[in-house]
Amino acid sequence: MMTRALMLILLLVLPAQAQNLGDATRGKDIFLRDNCYTCHGTTGAGGGALGGPRLAHTGLTPNAILNELRHPRAVMPAYSEKVLSDAEAADIVAYIQSLSREPGADAKAIKLLNQ
Repeated sequence: MMTRALMLILLLVLPAQAQNLGDATRGKDIFLRDNCYTCHGTTGAGGGALGGPRLAHTGLTPNAILNELRHPRAVMPAYSEKVLSDAEAADIVAYIQSLSREPGADAKAIKLLNQ
């Protein structure tokens, strides 16, 4: 049984997290615009023209995706805030995460997250 304190924390934290979610549709546009698909493929399956790693269905957290975007460990160029705004980066993160979800599992469709 959930305690009142836990319920209060969930009600306070979840809507704040939902507001920080990027837009997957815009993220896809940016992903294509900035040629991310040339390495990662248009569906995040990896092995694009330049043989980049797979992004879809990898279990990457939003923080892991953002960290790799800003401070890559491999050949990928770094996308600093000067190159890619925080909002654009959040959109790309949302798009990459959407590649791993089952159809209809959009976080914006979950009522609790949108109250």
